[in-house]
Amino acid sequence: TRSAMRLANEFGDAPVMVLICALNKGGSGGIIPAAQNLLLAARAYGIGGTIATLHAVVDERVKKLLNIPETAEIVYCMPLGYPRGVFGSVTRKPLEEVCGIDRWDVPYK
Repeated sequence: TRSAMRLANEFGDAPVMVLICALNKGGSGGIIPAAQNLLLAARAYGIGGTIATLHAVVDERVKKLLNIPETAEIVYCMPLGYPRGVFGSVTRKPLEEVCGIDRWDVPYK
């Protein structure tokens, strides 16, 4: 898709690239909340980022380049940087529109 191609083309422009790794295969359950918290903290400082993965073709080359042991798995690749253009506060829907009490059709008040 167009947005995926744009992300791939702009990876090299990111001033910081965080690789989030796991030492045991399939041990990424705790990594997901940590990655999300990192993005939220960055956002609080006006820094943008996204969670992505490396293509299998480049995974081994990146591991070799950065001396990542064979026993480690690169779970996520997170480019971070100050965004171009407008990067204002996030607008949220009112809680009443997205939250219910006890049942789906009982809105939060």
